[in-house]
Amino acid sequence: MKMQSALAALCATSLVLSGCSGGGGGTQTAPTPAPSPTPSPTPTPSAPAVRTIVMVWDGLRPDDVNATDTPNLFALQQAGVNFQDNHSTYPTFTMMNGSSFATGSFPKTSGFYGNTFWTPPQGTGNTIPAGKTAAGGTQSYTDPVFTEDYQVLSTLNDYYGGQLLLVKSLFATAQAAGLTTAAIGKSGAAFIQDLGKGGVFLDENTVQPRSLVTELQAANIPLPTNVVNNYTAGEAVTLAGTNGTPTARAGYVTFDTTAYDPNGTITVAARDSSDETQGAPEDASNKYMLNVFTSYILPQKKPMLSVIWFRTPDNVEHGYGPGSANAKAGLQSQDARLGELMAALKAQGLDSTTNVVVVSDHAHSSVSGPLNLYPLRTINPSASAPNGPTINGATSGTSAASLGGVNPSGYSFSGDVRSADLLTYRGFRAYDGAGCSTSAMYGISATGTATIPVRLDTTGSVCGAANTKYQAISATGTFRVPAPGSLPTNGIVVAANGGSDYFYVPSHDVTTIRNLVTFLQQREEYGAIFVDSRYGALPGTLQMNQVNLENATRSGNGQPDVVVSFNWDDQATVQGKAGIEFESAGGQRGMHGSFSPVDVHNTLIASGPSFRKGATVTTPTGNVDVAPTVAYLLRLAMPQADGRIINEALATPASGSTPTVAASSISPTAPATGLAFETPLDPTGRTRDTSLPLGTYTITLQVKDLTIDGKTYRYFDHAKAIRQ
Repeated sequence: MKMQSALAALCATSLVLSGCSGGGGGTQTAPTPAPSPTPSPTPTPSAPAVRTIVMVWDGLRPDDVNATDTPNLFALQQAGVNFQDNHSTYPTFTMMNGSSFATGSFPKTSGFYGNTFWTPPQGTGNTIPAGKTAAGGTQSYTDPVFTEDYQVLSTLNDYYGGQLLLVKSLFATAQAAGLTTAAIGKSGAAFIQDLGKGGVFLDENTVQPRSLVTELQAANIPLPTNVVNNYTAGEAVTLAGTNGTPTARAGYVTFDTTAYDPNGTITVAARDSSDETQGAPEDASNKYMLNVFTSYILPQKKPMLSVIWFRTPDNVEHGYGPGSANAKAGLQSQDARLGELMAALKAQGLDSTTNVVVVSDHAHSSVSGPLNLYPLRTINPSASAPNGPTINGATSGTSAASLGGVNPSGYSFSGDVRSADLLTYRGFRAYDGAGCSTSAMYGISATGTATIPVRLDTTGSVCGAANTKYQAISATGTFRVPAPGSLPTNGIVVAANGGSDYFYVPSHDVTTIRNLVTFLQQREEYGAIFVDSRYGALPGTLQMNQVNLENATRSGNGQPDVVVSFNWDDQATVQGKAGIEFESAGGQRGMHGSFSPVDVHNTLIASGPSFRKGATVTTPTGNVDVAPTVAYLLRLAMPQADGRIINEALATPASGSTPTVAASSISPTAPATGLAFETPLDPTGRTRDTSLPLGTYTITLQVKDLTIDGKTYRYFDHAKAIRQ
């Protein structure tokens, strides 16, 4: 029987924290990081484990949970526990939080720095990882690498001797206890839950183990087409002629604009946020993967622990921005998947014995520079459908939309920053691993002037290929990392991640670090700056160990030297959604990764026999709390975790003690002074911001300390740069 028909009948039935010393209110200055809390108590082993499913809604903002767009999730929230003050791990990226869900830990413990990081291949004696991508291509590790790919993660795990994650994961803990596990969904994010490959696995690219491939084909269930790249020789997979492309998804709908060419000729592609035709392009892919889980994996494999991680609503938020029509369609799509999951549990008699935890890896902001510099603009909607083919039910291609005038109810055309370009222009030797590119988010001022005009490399001398369009202020538009051993003295490698950037200085030259920090402090696109403690206390900065980002094992081997959050404004509004931020250049309309309170405060909702009914938890919690809490529900323990068991939410808590919470702020011991701030309107730095005459820069890191049973956990609310 075909999977689709079987499931049609079924569907018709339908944390950021760390250990710290003490609490107390007020302002603190650059305290020495305190040791992690002692291990959480080991639960009573005689108590029965309770099946638990963790469903990750990638990028879900708490204010998007409502009875209209997400009725199933809203009902779950009302029935179970709503966590009002949950925290994403900083930097607020998918893979960073994927590792936190996997281990209950921060980078200081896990040693993981996704989404994009650099394993320095420079210098004698250093080797370079080598491997393929999920699509079968060769992956470069000379440049920074994007980790949302199971093959990339496998290569890196081998490179690090099976220690890509330096601590034992929740899945490994469950498997060691004899429990069956299942990880389903988004490439990379699902796989990092089960790096040891000890359970059942299905993502957008492959199926593991090989025996499950055989079982699914025998049941006439189609497979992700890239599964053929995972198995070779005697294990090679041949897809059925009727297999199709169940996880294919369309690219974003775009339109062309000449607004970035002063001569009005050269076009740049812009995301069409006015589009209402595409919906969630990954809707069919998510539905397919959930159907495989509910129709086959759940009844046949009976996993006690499952993580279902879909890229919705994050994918459409990136493409069109929070609050857009397609972003709302993404919410509705993901909510339909939750409804199908709950219906399947009920149909299989598992609803009363299964915990369902819904959590987001981070929230989401709109990409934009300050609205007084870059006012929002109208997008005149297309009168016709996009010109591309329909892919799994979603439209694709270019629409006939056009850019209109200034409109406070419109869309952003600003917010992109290419750090390697800005640094190169200023005399640094900087590389981000990417070539020439264009973006309609580099900024159009109130007068219609493009911050970085588009140019055409007619000869190929800049981009390497003739007639290539590019936007850059330096003499080059390509910033590939030099071959191993060829990085210039004191060169800088930028891992561009989105709402934060990582900077690697393999020479660890203090003067270069100081000059880099001064540059970042003077450019108003950048926010809070964190520096490896090996460089000492630099004025205006905090050390990376104060936000859980230093790991001795990864120092010089994957850990950045400097991490900077892009600047943000949590009050500015686009399409009815508060929160804007700059981003690493990429043309996105929505982004995360910053230290904004909008990105940090994400969604956590839980319901089931282990949780209280109709309850609200107001004490701070974090994504690192999820794994130790789920472990407790499975009657396991994770003593290495940085997170805690969230006793306030449980029907039978591990401890009956009442936690206390104290808020405070942390600032550098001394501000940076004598600075000349540079407006985003002029990337060359020649135009200074005369509204900030003092020339001082510092940071405020807002924290909450929760103390329970003699142990204190720290949650980070936001980190803000203050320029005067």
